[in-house]
Amino acid sequence: MPVNGSELRLLGRWTSDAGLAGAEISAVDKESKRLFVTNGAKNAIDIVDISNPKKVKLVKSVDFTALGSSGIQSVAAKNGIVVVASAGASKTAPGILFIMDVNGKMVKGLPAGLTVGALPDSVTISKDGKYAVSANEGEPKDYCLVNGALPETSDPKGSISIVDLEATPPTVKTVDFTSFAQRKNAIIYAGGRIFGPGASVEQDLEPEYAAISADSTTAYVTLQENNAIATVDLATATITNVLGLGYKNHNLYNTGLDLSDRDNAINIVPRNVQGMYLPDAIASVTAGGNNYMITANEGDAREYPCLLGGTSTTALEREDPRYADVGLDTNLTSSSIAGRARVTVFPPAVVTGTIVGSTTKVTSAYTFGGRSFTVWKTNTIDGVFNADIVYDSGDELERLVAARRPLLFNADWNTETGLVGSFESRSAAKGPEPEGVAVGTAYGRQWMVLALERDSGIMLYDVTNPVMPQFRQYLNTSLPGGNILQKNAGDVSPEGVLFLEAADSPTGKPMVIVSYELSGTVAMFELTAPAPTKAGK
Repeated sequence: MPVNGSELRLLGRWTSDAGLAGAEISAVDKESKRLFVTNGAKNAIDIVDISNPKKVKLVKSVDFTALGSSGIQSVAAKNGIVVVASAGASKTAPGILFIMDVNGKMVKGLPAGLTVGALPDSVTISKDGKYAVSANEGEPKDYCLVNGALPETSDPKGSISIVDLEATPPTVKTVDFTSFAQRKNAIIYAGGRIFGPGASVEQDLEPEYAAISADSTTAYVTLQENNAIATVDLATATITNVLGLGYKNHNLYNTGLDLSDRDNAINIVPRNVQGMYLPDAIASVTAGGNNYMITANEGDAREYPCLLGGTSTTALEREDPRYADVGLDTNLTSSSIAGRARVTVFPPAVVTGTIVGSTTKVTSAYTFGGRSFTVWKTNTIDGVFNADIVYDSGDELERLVAARRPLLFNADWNTETGLVGSFESRSAAKGPEPEGVAVGTAYGRQWMVLALERDSGIMLYDVTNPVMPQFRQYLNTSLPGGNILQKNAGDVSPEGVLFLEAADSPTGKPMVIVSYELSGTVAMFELTAPAPTKAGK
């Protein structure tokens, strides 16, 4: 039982019946008590009545195909407005933000939505309801040069869009990283990564996920593949800075990891490798008058044609071979140590004239993701800086999973067979893979919920003091005996997390809503009140 008695308890579940990609990201509108779920399998938004979480029901499904969408990416809702982020005609074409009401009707004056940067991957709405912010990834389709250059039709610029929701109709400003075009070396020295072959800084920076400060003035946007965070002034629609996150030393006490999927054992120990944080989701928290960012350090490797010098526009080339295949440090090449580990062949430091190809060898091992969550200080000063780390969970996530699900430690689900994978099948590649994060206030405390994509579990932390987060609960509602293809495996592969404070919850009590990509389900949990204190205690 958690120390203060509060815990997450399953209330109900929405099942899309679409299976894989049937429920990825969700949003809730307080007044209508409706849930809006991205259904990637159907390129739609499912509108669900959750006024009674134990008896949820579909209101309608809104298909966006006819409106020019090639893929729904994200959704946000507030004050009766729903913002839907969608890829356009292709992932490299301009993206679209559709603005609709809670009934799925497009707002007057914007029947075809707002044009934004390529591949808007996440969207969020500020606490005051004034702004919506979209992180437009600008993901490449390949790195194949055309007349000696990498065209933006192959690798669009990453960008961030700021929507004024108070305008009639809403208006949008999109800003890219042109002002950082000459700052490549500064970003790399600050602990970021700029490494796409032939790509400019503006093309290489890829916004992934946005969080907005409590005062609704600033957005913090993860640049996942770049191991960095961008800060955005919303009033001026200006990217003020880029913060390089640096690298995690896994060779210290309490920062170890299990790197082998072949030793048939749970072996979380320090190794002489570095972790690239490469965060996916981010949350903004305030405590003691200070602002902090919390990142879920998923990790992500690039895999595209021409990435390693090839010329085929269809043959995929990946940056993450196993260390035994490319590593020069014989102390690490054993399969029981780090030989099985997925590492990058792109040096994270500036090396003038470095050419990376299919035969590239590396000495140092840089792995993907920190297998952790991290708390960082915010920074609104203009420029390029090293991010200031406040706290990192070290190897706690792997240790907690190992203690609570030892037979399924670092296992995930196979989308071809539909079955849960083998014991520690993900040890060599990102482990439990923290992906989603949300924070909120309840019972006089501040809470964080962290979603582990591969493990399918969620974790509850007390972050009232963000400098010293306290673990409270691990909860996994997947059913290992089931099959995701047969839609009987419970909740598998959490993608998006929402924390509904009591005032915003359909039940009047704090809730957590988690969308599970592989099972196509959305689970609703209540955060229970702490046990009453006995007299005299």
